[in-house]
Amino acid sequence: MEASIKVKIFSLKNGLEIIENVSVIRIKSDDYNLLIMPDYMPLLGEVVGNIDFESESISKSYTNIDGYYVNSNNEFSLIIREGI
Repeated sequence: MEASIKVKIFSLKNGLEIIENVSVIRIKSDDYNLLIMPDYMPLLGEVVGNIDFESESISKSYTNIDGYYVNSNNEFSLIIREGI
């Protein structure tokens, strides 16, 4: 079995959303661009910009978001800040 990333996205508007078997995460923030693949090093950061999630069956994009993320052990968690 090929390594993949489990993505958890939390927002007050949509609650918790889980996306399985993600192969690539693209972050385009105001200050940097980042490409995360399975078995990538642990990360903690803030994103002000766009995030794209790619898998064999789904491609999902979030644009103009303000939030925080953690990547560890092939699990990516994103908290989207809203209404602040």
